[in-house]
Amino acid sequence: MSTHPDRQKKIDQIFDNFLLNESDDESLDEKIEALEEVIYNALLEKLGYADSSEEQKKLVYQKMKQYMYDMDFNNPALVNAEKILHSMGASDFKKAAEYLNKLYEFRSKVLSISQSKKAQAPRKDPLSKLLERMVQINPGISAADAIAQLESDIHADVIIRFDDEYISYESAKGQEKCVAKSSIPSRLARLRNKK
Repeated sequence: MSTHPDRQKKIDQIFDNFLLNESDDESLDEKIEALEEVIYNALLEKLGYADSSEEQKKLVYQKMKQYMYDMDFNNPALVNAEKILHSMGASDFKKAAEYLNKLYEFRSKVLSISQSKKAQAPRKDPLSKLLERMVQINPGISAADAIAQLESDIHADVIIRFDDEYISYESAKGQEKCVAKSSIPSRLARLRNKK
C-alpha cells in the first residue's frame, strides 16, 4: 500500500520529532512507550485517520495492539525488528539502522523467492484447462471423445478452427496456438497420472 506524499511527509516529521525529543534520561520502558506512540501516530497518518474522531482513533489503536499481540515472534523477520527496538532503546541508532537494513534485505529475499516461485509455476493454457475438466468429469475419456468435444460448438470460445490433423485455439495471451490431434492422447494420460 503506497503512502500519499503529503502523508509521508507528516510521517517523516513524526519520526524526526521523536528523534529530536528523545532523551538519554528516559528509561527503556519510557522509550518503548514513546516509540509505540510514534508508531501509532504514523499509522493514523498512513491510514488517513489522523484527523478522525477520538472514537475512530481508539479503534485503530485497539487494532494495532491486537496485531502486536497476535504477532508470531518466532518469525525470523522479527528478530531484526526486536534488535532495532533494543538498539533504539539503548540510543544506538547506527546499530538500529544496520538492523533495519538487514530487515529490508530479508524481506526483499522473501519477496524475490515468492516471485520466482510464481514465475516458475506452470501456466495452463485454455486447451489444457478444457482437457483437465474433461478428465475430471470422465477420467476414462478417450482421445477420440475428447477431440469430438473440442470440435463441438460448446468450446467455440477457445477453439478457433480444426482440420484432420490440427486444432487451433486461443492462448491465454490471446494468440493463436496450434496442436496436433495426435498429441491429445498423451496430454490426457499426463492429466490422469497427475491425480
